[in-house]
Formats: sequence, structure tokens, C-alpha cells
Amino acid sequence: MTETTEPIYADHAATTPLDPEAFAAMRPWLTDQYANPAALYRSGLAARRAVEQARRTVAACLGCAPHQIFFTSGGSEGNTWAILNGAGRPGPGSRQVVTTGIEHHSVSGACAFLQKQGVTVCTVPVDAAGQVVPTALQAALARRPRLVSVQYANNEVGVIQDIPALAAQCAAAGVPLHVDAVQAAGHLELSLANIDYLTASAHKFGGPKGIGFLYARQPAALQPLIFGGSQQGGLRPGTEPVAQIVGLARALELTCARRAESAAAKRALAADFCRTLRAGWPQARFHSTAAGLPGLVSVGLPGFDGQALTYRLDLAGVCVSPGAACDNTGRSHPSHVLLALGGTAAEDALCTLRFSFGAANRPGHGAEAARRLLQALQNPTIQPH
Repeated sequence: MTETTEPIYADHAATTPLDPEAFAAMRPWLTDQYANPAALYRSGLAARRAVEQARRTVAACLGCAPHQIFFTSGGSEGNTWAILNGAGRPGPGSRQVVTTGIEHHSVSGACAFLQKQGVTVCTVPVDAAGQVVPTALQAALARRPRLVSVQYANNEVGVIQDIPALAAQCAAAGVPLHVDAVQAAGHLELSLANIDYLTASAHKFGGPKGIGFLYARQPAALQPLIFGGSQQGGLRPGTEPVAQIVGLARALELTCARRAESAAAKRALAADFCRTLRAGWPQARFHSTAAGLPGLVSVGLPGFDGQALTYRLDLAGVCVSPGAACDNTGRSHPSHVLLALGGTAAEDALCTLRFSFGAANRPGHGAEAARRLLQALQNPTIQPH
């Protein structure tokens, strides 16, 4: 990449910039107002009020009560907390957790941990588009599992689950539902009907990294994942990071207010990218759809290695991911999401790139990203650094 080449961040899931208004809200709590919100003196009480106001803001965005919101370190903690809590609840039925084969690694990792504790994990199939098969879920619910955990929107192929329908199925069977909404919160209108746990992470919607939240329909049934002081009712102890919490709340408020406009802009960028790539490389195979998560495009490029293409695009000034950003270990391994989809998606499990457009992009970036990809495909002699 030359100094005059404009960088294009086509990895929205990992490179969403901190919203300037969210940063402005955080600034006082990063400088002169840095008291511990658990302190009893006036500056501590002011910090406590800021935390609780942020909790009310998040609750208003979701349409729930403030006491149902718990601040966490992010989506991975929230997912782990919800799954371990749901799996450990007392009651009749089998000691079993139901999930899918396309979940985030924080969900599959928590389920793998439970398996070592003797809990059975049932993985229901998804169809070729990534949608949960309702009849398969119904069969799993008949065994009265302790919990069902389903992602609202997938981070690799962008498929959006019919959560209201799945939630109604779970409620009818009397089984709690956890929804990983990390990719969806702020970008899609969420309904909490029949959802027992919902998790989100601020950096996905313009907030700071290292902060997220868990919604719990029945907070009294929660058991702490970590132990310490009395913060957040003793259920999520630890000194609250006031600036991050305030930034999360402001970013969520802003992104919910701009949701429709933002989605339209992201879909336009993705459409420009797909149109340009299809025209120049007809053999490209798309594993995402226009009806999926706004701005996300999963494209298989048979004959190429996804990781090598990622390095080559980096040289061309385009930041993309060969799969889930948090699973980029620097070695080639097939995407578990694409393998679960089967068909050509499974065939492309090592040659797929994920482009996701968002707040870091402007009009024209979609088509330009496709043009730079075409140059990399047409000039395979370009070596990665």
C-alpha cells in the first residue's frame, strides 16, 4: 500500500470506531471525575448516579426494567454467564443444553466446558442459509433441556434468526432461551418477548471495547460468575468502569436512533461491493444474502486461500477477515460456520473472506474494496508480508 492509498476498513465487526458523542460522554469520567462509584463521598455518589443513569438508558433502548441489566466485560463474559447460569438451574427434565453449530466460540466454549461437567450438549442443525431448523429444535425441546442458546445474527455469514418464533417455541416448552445479540444489538430492532437472557458488547455499536451487558428476565434467579463485593447486587461484583459504562449507554442510544439510516447505508455499500465483484469475478460464491445483517458479505473464492488473501488485501489497504475476527490465530483452519451450512459453503470453508461495512466507511468504499480484491485475484504474484 502506498501512502496515497486510502485505507478501507471492511471489517466493521472488529473496527467499528468509537462514536465521537460516546467519547465526549466518557471524557469527564476519564479525567477529573474518576471516583469509585462504590465510595460514599460526593464524587463517588456522582459516579454511582452516572452508572445508574446509564443502566436506565440501556433499559429504555431495550424496553425492559433497569434492574434487569448487568454490565459485563463484553459478549464473551455475558455468553458464558448466561449459559452456565441457565444450565445450572434446578428443575425437571434432562441435564442438557441446546445450541447450534454456527455459534460464537464463547458459546461453543462454554458448552464444551459444561460437557466436561457431565452436561449433554445437543447441537441442532441449520439449513443451507444458516437458519435453525424449527422441527429439529422442537425435537430437542421435547427432551426438556435446561437451556437453549441461539445467536440473533451470525458474525460470519450475517444470517438473522427468526428469534420471536424460536423464542415462542421455547416458551411453549417451558425452556429458557439465551440470545447472543452481540452482532445484532443496536443494528436490529430487538424484541425481548420470551427471551430469558440476552448479551451484547459495546464495541460492536460504536461504544468502547471491554464493556458489554447481560439482560436477565429474572435477575433473582442469577448466580454470580465471579465473586467479590456488592456491586450490581452482588451478582456481578468488581469496581464498575464508569467511563466505559457511560460510553456504552450513549453509543447504544445513538445507534438505536440512527438504526434505519445506518442500515440503509451499510446495505448500499455491500450491494456496490457485490455488484462490482460479480462483474469482475463471476466464479465468486456468496454465502450471505441481502436480507442478512446489514453490510456483511461472505464470499467464497475457490482456488485461493482466505488467510493469504487477507494478507494481500492488507497490502492493498483493505482490512478484512478470513472468518471470525476473534478466531484469527494466524493459521489456516476451516470455518465451523461454513462447515455447518454444508454444500458450497462447506467447500469454501478455507477460501472465504468476510467483508463487513459500517461506520468506518463512506460512499464508494464498497466498490473500491471489490476493485482492490479483483486486483489481488488477478495478480496472484503479489506476496503477503
